[in-house]
Amino acid sequence: MKKYLYLLCLLAAPLSAQTLKVYEGQLCQAFDAAWCGTMTYADGGRTLTVGRSVFDVSSIDSIIVDESPVEAATVSVVFSGGQAFVTVSGDKADSLSVTVSGAHVSVVAVPELQTEMTYVLSGSSDNGSFYMDGSFKSTVELHNLSLNSATGAAVTIDNGKRIRVVLPEGTVSTLSDCAGGTQKACFFVNGHPEFEGSGTLNLTGRSRHAFASDEYTFLKAKFGTLNILSAVSDGLHVGQYFRMRGGTVNISGTGGDGIDVSKTKDEKDEMNGQLLIEGGRLVLTVASDDTKGLKCEDAATVSGGVIEVEATALGARGLAVGTDLLVNAASETAPQIRMTVSGGRYTDPESQKEKRARGIDVDGDFTFDGGDISISATGKGSQAVKVGGTYTYLSGTIDCTVQ
Repeated sequence: MKKYLYLLCLLAAPLSAQTLKVYEGQLCQAFDAAWCGTMTYADGGRTLTVGRSVFDVSSIDSIIVDESPVEAATVSVVFSGGQAFVTVSGDKADSLSVTVSGAHVSVVAVPELQTEMTYVLSGSSDNGSFYMDGSFKSTVELHNLSLNSATGAAVTIDNGKRIRVVLPEGTVSTLSDCAGGTQKACFFVNGHPEFEGSGTLNLTGRSRHAFASDEYTFLKAKFGTLNILSAVSDGLHVGQYFRMRGGTVNISGTGGDGIDVSKTKDEKDEMNGQLLIEGGRLVLTVASDDTKGLKCEDAATVSGGVIEVEATALGARGLAVGTDLLVNAASETAPQIRMTVSGGRYTDPESQKEKRARGIDVDGDFTFDGGDISISATGKGSQAVKVGGTYTYLSGTIDCTVQ
């Protein structure tokens, strides 16, 4: 009874320019005063309605009124050791199903929610994860997030839409997943992520890939730094296309390819299976036999930026292109490609097919029209550039043999 009386007195207080926060365990719904409307008890005092949210009074731990601001259409998740604390803005809380178990958080939006939500993730946990699903594009911000999952992926975005992944200036976020799991990647997006923000993201893939997306992945012009520290398989495993306009990507310690771009099942998808490097800097170490620094099923276009590859493994390739390669100076800064290939021949244990280490391996045509290419191939039987189709030189500087 004392609890109910306290709530009644609190709700009677003026709410102008204030925020009402309703706490249920590790979940808080935060309401700007303008969203509250008429707050009523019903069912003999067993339920409380605030805005469009209906609470079971027996599940409420506390209600607080303060002057802290709350942004519309936001979800804040703060990880702290073995727990996670979630704050949902009250304007959209009725459209979200939130589950918190220890430091594992799941947020699922109803299909009718056609508003872009922003998810702000911060804090630290050695056994936590974040899962999100919905039917509309969203933003995910990583604010000095340190998250390791002991059961699966660290972050899974499952809604199949455009996802803005923001690394705010000055932040460093580090994610890793569990070993031996069934998850596709440490950080997985079923959709098309677009990375921006000048912060840093470190990824470790203990089971398969460090990062994976079912559709295109785009690194925008003012992107910061992505470090793939290690991965059992690929560093980045991308569907449809990979496009890089800026930032720095460092990839090492992978058992598979550095960046692997594959075609989707929908042949109508634009630039399907393509690799597009328009700016930024890629630094790749290829140390596993018969793997590639950069690989795409279809065409590759390098029109700017810097690509640096050190390939020390047997049969390794710096850049493997499924169809045609175009290197041209179409961006603000002419492309620079620098590779060192020191690995020798690799013999497939099953097919007994021999594969040579190569800097650039193009199945189709290669057109060079601006920029600088420097490749050193010193491994036994290695080749700097191998072209399956026609090589066309138009302009630029190249200091190696094209075969």
